Amino acid sequence: MIGVIGGNGVAATNRLLQLVENKFVVAGAFRDGHHPEMIVWQATQVPSRSMFLEGRGESFIPGYVEIGMKLKACGCNRLCMCCNTAHYAIGQLEEQIGLPFINLLAEVAGECNQLGVKRIGMMCSDGLRKAGIYDGYFTAVNPEMRLIYPDEQLQRLVTLGICNAKNNKRNNPSDEEYPEKLFSTVCDGLVGQHVDCIVAGCTDISAVFCPESWMGIPYVDSLTVLANKIYCIDKGL
Repeated sequence: MIGVIGGNGVAATNRLLQLVENKFVVAGAFRDGHHPEMIVWQATQVPSRSMFLEGRGESFIPGYVEIGMKLKACGCNRLCMCCNTAHYAIGQLEEQIGLPFINLLAEVAGECNQLGVKRIGMMCSDGLRKAGIYDGYFTAVNPEMRLIYPDEQLQRLVTLGICNAKNNKRNNPSDEEYPEKLFSTVCDGLVGQHVDCIVAGCTDISAVFCPESWMGIPYVDSLTVLANKIYCIDKGL
């Protein structure tokens, strides 16, 4: 049974469950019993992962350890996090909780490598970008892959879009700060930097913006990657 540490954000976690459910239905599920047992903890009271990595907030790690231990006590034998940034501490969390985690960052890097892309445009939180965590995973998979981040102005749009994915601006397409508009602008800017793939390295992005591709290049959605991995684990693939 997989335990999901979610609430980071809430909409992204809800979207993950939709993706998992649909993955099984497309594969032939037509009864409740055809779907995996999962326990989801909306960890809304744990400090911000990005703010911690930016040096502006308390650590999220103790809260995640506490929640992971509770999921373990409930019978979960594998965990995952609906948050790219939280993977900064995945090794520490596995050690302290005593359960393996799905490593979303490694899965995304592997997905991009299979696509054969080399210049990957990365949309992610300020904290994840500052810590450079994704860079190490991509280099480990293929030293020829290089992450291309948005410039300073576009990164501000990424951050604003992530924030607005959590509030009512996401429901107002006429708003200048409608997150889908913001992420579209960022994607256009990354294409202008000659990337051959774009990665949504924050699951909050996926809650409001998830194209299949962008201007003819692959678009890799980390939340979809996580849903696919959950399916593969359940099916023993």
